[in-house]
Amino acid sequence: MTIQGEKQKQLSKEFVREWLIENNFMGKEGQTVPAMSDDWVNTISKRYIELYEKVIGKTFNPQQLSDAETEQCILTALKNVEL
Repeated sequence: MTIQGEKQKQLSKEFVREWLIENNFMGKEGQTVPAMSDDWVNTISKRYIELYEKVIGKTFNPQQLSDAETEQCILTALKNVEL
């Protein structure tokens, strides 16, 4: 429940899009994405972790992987997707 007039917390990408617009980025040719502070990146991460936990129903446990390990995980997951 939210207080009347207060924005509802969004777990979609919309809050990031709104931030980009507020920082004069519209995705137009020649524009560069504005720099994001570490605090803002952490806020984004926390929201996506919350979404993951709501959808999957499990606690998110991050792993420290090298770029090569990350790539291998992605490739393995893609191979397991049935199209």
